[in-house]
Amino acid sequence: MTNAEEILKLPKLGKDDIFTWGCNRCGKCCKNREDILLTPLDVFKIAKYLNQSIQEILEEYCESYEGAESKFPIVRLRPREYRRTCPFAGKNGCRIHSVKPAVCALFPLGRMTNYETNEFTYFLQSVPCGNKNQTQTIREWLQDFSILEEENFNIIWHKKVMKISEILRELYEKHTFDHAPVNLMLLVQLYLSLTW
Repeated sequence: MTNAEEILKLPKLGKDDIFTWGCNRCGKCCKNREDILLTPLDVFKIAKYLNQSIQEILEEYCESYEGAESKFPIVRLRPREYRRTCPFAGKNGCRIHSVKPAVCALFPLGRMTNYETNEFTYFLQSVPCGNKNQTQTIREWLQDFSILEEENFNIIWHKKVMKISEILRELYEKHTFDHAPVNLMLLVQLYLSLTW
């Protein structure tokens, strides 16, 4: 939603800092979105909730592509053709609300990883919806979605992505070959095997 330079200028928020924003349940956050990136934990929780396999979730609702800078295989929700809406958006809201991806649960917040402290720093994004009728702390906003309980997993995930991205960039700079087999192997290992 916001580019990196704009994000760095936003005020940083800790878990007990207060922000003002309330959801109108307008559904704008579910439309024209191609940036709902999923971690293996997001995919696992959705699969469990829908009583489907991880592979079924990946095939039915997701797509992957190679990150332009990271060279890492990125998994995202595949938007529906109509209005580029989330595949889980329904007439009555989100069909997977209680296990929605971290990106969605955080909205309108974003977060950055501080690798020195192994913590997330949060920020309030400028979004075209919502109201100024609700004031809460970051902790209060996230309490219903296990986001804070899952921080350790997500810090480890971000570190793995960075480390693997470094290796991939170095490899791809030195050698010219089709990246697809490497990306497929990484997707299988990181999303389907869940052995790490």
